[in-house]
Amino acid sequence: MLKILTSIFAVIGLLITLLIAAGIGGALYYQDAEVKEPDAVVLSLDFDQPVVEQIEPTPLEMAFAQNPTSLYDIINAIDKAKLDPHVKGIVAHFDDTQPSLTQSQEVRAALARFRESGKFTYAYGPSYGSFGQGNASYFLASSFENIWLQPVGSVSLTGVAVQSPFAKAALDKVGVQGDFMQREEYKSVMEMFTRDDFSPPVKVEMQALVEDLAQQIAGGIAESRHWDIEHVKNLMTEGPYTDEEALNAGLITHIGYRDELKNEIDNKAGLNSKFVNVDDYLAFKEPDDKKPTNATHVAYIHGTGLIANKAGGSGGLSGEHVMGANDIADAFDAAADDKKIRAIVFRVDSRGGSPEASETIRRAVVHAQLKGKPVIVSMGDVAASGGYWVAMNANRIIANPGTLTGSIGVVGGKFVVGGLAQKLGVNFETIKSTENAGIWSMVDGFSVPQRARVNALLDQTYQAFIKNVAAARKIPLETMPEIAKGRVWTGTQAIKVGLVDELGGFDVAMKAVRKNLNLTDTDLILLDEFPAPVSPAEKIIKLLKGFGVESSFIGNVLSQLHVLSMTLATLCGQLSIFDQPALTQLPAGFMKITR
Repeated sequence: MLKILTSIFAVIGLLITLLIAAGIGGALYYQDAEVKEPDAVVLSLDFDQPVVEQIEPTPLEMAFAQNPTSLYDIINAIDKAKLDPHVKGIVAHFDDTQPSLTQSQEVRAALARFRESGKFTYAYGPSYGSFGQGNASYFLASSFENIWLQPVGSVSLTGVAVQSPFAKAALDKVGVQGDFMQREEYKSVMEMFTRDDFSPPVKVEMQALVEDLAQQIAGGIAESRHWDIEHVKNLMTEGPYTDEEALNAGLITHIGYRDELKNEIDNKAGLNSKFVNVDDYLAFKEPDDKKPTNATHVAYIHGTGLIANKAGGSGGLSGEHVMGANDIADAFDAAADDKKIRAIVFRVDSRGGSPEASETIRRAVVHAQLKGKPVIVSMGDVAASGGYWVAMNANRIIANPGTLTGSIGVVGGKFVVGGLAQKLGVNFETIKSTENAGIWSMVDGFSVPQRARVNALLDQTYQAFIKNVAAARKIPLETMPEIAKGRVWTGTQAIKVGLVDELGGFDVAMKAVRKNLNLTDTDLILLDEFPAPVSPAEKIIKLLKGFGVESSFIGNVLSQLHVLSMTLATLCGQLSIFDQPALTQLPAGFMKITR
């Protein structure tokens, strides 16, 4: 039996080693490969896989070539394709996975720019939502000129709903108590553990959010399909729709199969046309005569995920993002000290986290500004609580209409598991030097003196938050209670109360950069990523070093793998496993490079 297990583990180890080896070899080979663009290209957008803000593939994802597509790359590819004579049109595929509302809003804006070229656009899905929510999918699909639906498919356009679980009764049954304090009534993040339903203020807040988001979806569809918004709202009330109902209602333009769509595209683009995905399209090399020679350099810093002092395990096996304050602050310092950098674009997508870590990043923003580098913030899906804290001092804040932001408040406390321990027959005895020595113990709830100290900490953090927002946004301090108290706002709501400056996506942020730097629409801008992105090969090398593998050994292995990968690529027809970042041009002289 031991021999069999040993053999099994040996095979598993060999497979993992080969996968990692293939990854390193593939990455090294294609890093140097010259990829020629076909004469006729149909850009293929795959919304049936996750769209993410920032790509940091885990080792397992890299080994199995499971790389999601970044929102930025999609926008980049669409804008590049508009001016590319090789690109004949765009086809987007939808399925069960759907992009977020804000992602859809940014892609819709790019598609509107692309359609100015007169090239065709098709959306295709076996369903738009199926037996689930399809609002975001159809909201995006509606911006395509041609909307195809497979027979027996459906369009699940049904309006917006928010549903939240409340676990207080369940926790009571097992002897666990949520002991949390908040500033103020809208800061509801822990209410699911302390209540059995929405508190009255939060219920009012959530209803306003739902209605605003539904209005945005209806307005976008109405604009794309040239309908009155009230007509779209009626359609949302009566959904979902079968294929024939959707066709009769004008929600789709054709019912057909994927192979039929392929035939129609071939007739329009030519039989020699090639379907090319976003990553492969951006990997096409620019001719030497089109490479930039004179440009304005702008730093691009991406802050994604839970805000903490250190990134820790971010990008590990789980792939969960953490916005490490020290890393972000170092990136701002490096960009501020770089003489060729004239401005900084800070993309924020975070629900918040540590107040101290958020303050570290905010200070880095201010420090860069003091060194003469204006900072423009572009908000993603969420820039709330700590996500707003890090953005508040920017020279200009750009949010999508559907961005959730604000949440200017603070919550603190702990779970008390003493009751659960008693049920399990576990007894705790505490010996301490002071009354507050056990303040963070999860065995007992806060005593009166301990609760006073926690409230003092919360008051300090909350007051610092609202004072900084008032000063940064030039909002009278006495009006801050109307804006703060932990309330979450959509982008369209936030602009009305002064928390953001302008609505739009990354393209609007770049316009703000041009205006701040007094650049024209034709002046070339190069984006330099800070910190420099790590290639798949570098990630795997770092992983191997973490296991104690010597650099000299890795170097010897890589030299052999490079030769092996070239041979394998030749035998396999040079199929790409990893797509490398490339220099790509966008309209109005905007380009992206990596440092």
